[in-house]
Amino acid sequence: MGSQSGFEVNESTIQAFQEDGVVLLRDALDAEELNAAFSAWQWSINYPGPAATGLVPGTDHAFQDLCNPGAAAVYEPVLRQMPLASIAQQLWGGSPVWFLYEQVFHKRAKNVPRTPWHQDTSYWSINGAHLIAFWISFESIPIRSALEFVRGSHRGPLYNTSRFDPVDPTLPIFEVEQGSRGYLPRLPDIEAARHHHEILSFATEPGDVIAFHTSTLHGGGATDPDTPERRTLTLRYFGEDCYISNSPGPAAPFGRDLQDLAAGDPLRHPRFLKMLKAS
Repeated sequence: MGSQSGFEVNESTIQAFQEDGVVLLRDALDAEELNAAFSAWQWSINYPGPAATGLVPGTDHAFQDLCNPGAAAVYEPVLRQMPLASIAQQLWGGSPVWFLYEQVFHKRAKNVPRTPWHQDTSYWSINGAHLIAFWISFESIPIRSALEFVRGSHRGPLYNTSRFDPVDPTLPIFEVEQGSRGYLPRLPDIEAARHHHEILSFATEPGDVIAFHTSTLHGGGATDPDTPERRTLTLRYFGEDCYISNSPGPAAPFGRDLQDLAAGDPLRHPRFLKMLKAS
């Protein structure tokens, strides 16, 4: 399948994404595209929105921001320039593509601890096969400091994802009793039982992009003296197979204007930028 951007995803990569829930896209961004991505990241750092917080409990040296209401005008030309929507469409077999939201991370010092294992999907009340996150790091990331993924976990249970508690990272973010509407099981302790899971990770260079389904269990990414800073931009998209679910999170990323959608409804709303029609 051809790509409007010139970046073509081969069949083995498509199969790996479907089976593993994560793939490395080597040299997905050229220098101009990477610079545009960094300019968007820098804008988010300079103009944090209402959802800006610390990232890892117990440290003041990690920052994140997401769903900034002012980001749309800044990010749209960057999104149009980069090949990510086309890559998502190829991975999904021709689905239309909408932009979901941006998220930026900045670990500003060495020895910032790893991010706990979690799933992105269960922070929201949406689900489906067509959900993807593109992870763009602006530093060279060695394998020892890389983000890690549990292979194939996007096809397994959706858990009540981590609240990032520094003592017990399996503590759920939502308090929902078993048997109640929206109940999700508690996260297993992946880190304590690593040998029971097939864990994938990738050393990356600037220009490489990691693409993963948002239900794939992932965590890691600590800094150390050799990687004392990590600047990361994550861009999330959805496609035709994405719908409102019964999960306990917000109806979609932090928007009251989506509350009229009911469980089972497709995720469609003018607030989401449509990147590509079906191919």
